[in-house]
Amino acid sequence: MTQRRWFNTAVAFLAIVTGAVAMAQAPAPAKPPVKVLVGFAPGGGADIIARLFADKMREPLGATLIVENRTGAGGRIAAEALKNAAPDGNTILLTPIVIPVLAPLIYTNLNYDPVKDFAPLSLVGFFQFGFAVGSAHPAKTMQEYVAWVKANPQQANFGSPAPGSLPHFFGAMIGRGMGVDMQHIAYKGGAPMLNDLVGGQIPAGIDTHIELLELDRSGKLRVLATSGANRSPLLPNVPTFKETGFKDIEGSGWYAFYAPAKTPAAVIEALNRAVVAVTQMPDVRERLTRMGVEVQGSTPAQLAQLMAADSAKWGPVIKASGFKGE
Repeated sequence: MTQRRWFNTAVAFLAIVTGAVAMAQAPAPAKPPVKVLVGFAPGGGADIIARLFADKMREPLGATLIVENRTGAGGRIAAEALKNAAPDGNTILLTPIVIPVLAPLIYTNLNYDPVKDFAPLSLVGFFQFGFAVGSAHPAKTMQEYVAWVKANPQQANFGSPAPGSLPHFFGAMIGRGMGVDMQHIAYKGGAPMLNDLVGGQIPAGIDTHIELLELDRSGKLRVLATSGANRSPLLPNVPTFKETGFKDIEGSGWYAFYAPAKTPAAVIEALNRAVVAVTQMPDVRERLTRMGVEVQGSTPAQLAQLMAADSAKWGPVIKASGFKGE
């Protein structure tokens, strides 16, 4: 080989090697951020949980997560956005029970079907409700309240934060359990309802027990019973309805993650692992417990089973209430 040919061959080889090294050292294309849809306003429970998980899921998922609040229509706008998103794992939804369970039982013309349009990822945790009376109310226990309301049927009513909410239907369930026709008083939010309850304008009210906690501790109202299967760790001295003799009165709300239907199984598995990993982090569990959430991850199949069980539980209660969503 002549010196010139040798030189040209060496230069070509060096270029190939240099190019290969450059390609090996070049950063991999960045993954697109995962959008976490929330159907409720910033600062609320769903938003806080979504942002906490978006931050913590970065490492196990190996991607950036961005929370996007699609507010309106009680969370149904975000649900429709999930339905219409590409099933590639880049859009997920964090929602309470109202979207996958209650809304299909209330509204006849929904723009989504949670069974057909959603792919369950994982449960995040449960939250309980409390039945409370004002501090001036004569009832100190649930049994005393039942005796009082039967003696004063004209005052057999209760307030809830919103029509069509789980506290609304939990009140209907309580009325059935007591054998009393409890009239629902709907409010636009928990704060005005609690103000009227503390002020004595309504005799009883139902809300998440985290909203009732400080008012109970300060003596401004009394929580007579909570809705879970077990006592709340935040209200350990308050019995459950089952403990007060109402064996059929039980129900909890919950938060869960969903992806669009037809998302590949491998993507569902990766997202599920990331959510469950976050539910097991001690700092996450501590923070959610302070929010009144009993943390519990799940498999996608377990979440689907929970949806079906709660639909069967609340369907007859909602039908008996006669409530229809507008």
